[in-house]
Order: sequence, then structure tokens, then C-alpha cells
Amino acid sequence: MTLVELTPYGGITVMLPAAIVVGVWLCFCGSRRPALLWLATMLSMYVIVGLSKILFKGWGIGLHSLNVAVISGHAMHTCLVLTVVLSLLARQINPRLRWPAAGLGLIVGWWFAMNCVFPFIHPLQEAIAGAVLGSLAACAFLYSIEGLEIRKIPLTALVLGLVFMAFNTTTPKHTAENVLNRIAVTISGAQRAFKQPEWRQPEVLQQLKPSI
Repeated sequence: MTLVELTPYGGITVMLPAAIVVGVWLCFCGSRRPALLWLATMLSMYVIVGLSKILFKGWGIGLHSLNVAVISGHAMHTCLVLTVVLSLLARQINPRLRWPAAGLGLIVGWWFAMNCVFPFIHPLQEAIAGAVLGSLAACAFLYSIEGLEIRKIPLTALVLGLVFMAFNTTTPKHTAENVLNRIAVTISGAQRAFKQPEWRQPEVLQQLKPSI
């Protein structure tokens, strides 16, 4: 499998179901507060990423000085969800492994952002913005549950969750871009959604490789 073929796995088709599995796992552990914290974490990330895309698609508003039009949802998803999933799985083996596993998740997430997100669907600055956002959210969530009791995930729930995550890697991949385009155009009254900012340097666009 090539790098460009890996790129869609950072989208909502795979990562959103995985995030739902995390919430279900935490509920099965009888840990209501961690489950609510996880829900709040995911919602806040979706609001931030979604708002950045609606502002740009509807009004062309972005972080000009940083050359960031939108925050990459693929990079955010991967750094956040993968880090938390690996940390929770490591807890099943030995709680002392939770932070090393989280570190591994961050490494893989950043590798994905720099090698799969950047060259194919976002400029480097937007991939970095998404990776930073997801990494901070993952670490904040894991730190917030440090003092909370989280029992081991029941084996049945663990297996079903992993099977569900694996199944979603085989389904057709979709993004939320069309929905966000319609929302942005409806709210702003623009004739069409902004695609590329006028202030983006031509050399940045040349860095992007065509994706599948």
C-alpha cells in the first residue's frame, strides 16, 4: 500500500468509529467521568476544525501569517485517536505502559501527518496545525484521567471494539468536505466555497501531490 492510499484512513470513516469505540470502552469500564471527558474532547476538536473550515470556505478567513487556511482534520484525528487508543490498550497489559504507548501513538500520528496528509491533501503548515491540535488534545485527555479509576476493559467489549475498528478500515472512505461546503455557503451567502486562499504562495501549492 502506497502513502497516498493510506491517507483516507485518517478521515472520519475510520477515526470517528474508533473514537466511538473509545467512548464505549470507557462506559464498559464503569467510568462515566472519563467517558464524558472523552466526549467533550472529541466535540471540542470537531468544533475547532469544523469552524476553521467553515470560516475559510464561507469567507476566505484563515491564518494568513502562518499560511494556514484550514486545520487538517486527518492529522488531528490520527494524533488524537491513535494516541488514546494505544494508551488505553497498553493499560490492559500494564498501566505503567500507558504513557510510552501514548508516545508511540504521537510518533505514528506525526509520521502520518508529515508523510500522508502533507504531500497529498494539505500544505505542510496545515498538517502541522492539525497534528499539534490532536497531540495537545490527546495529552490533555490522558492527563485528565490520570487520577481516575479505569477498570480493565471487558474482553468481549475489547474484542468487539477492535473488530469494529478493523471493519471500518475496509469500508469506502468519505470526508465531511461536501457537508462543510454547503454549510459555509449557506451561512455566508457566497456563490461557492473558497478552495484556495488568494494569499497562498504558488510554491506551497506546488508542494502538494495529486491524491487518489
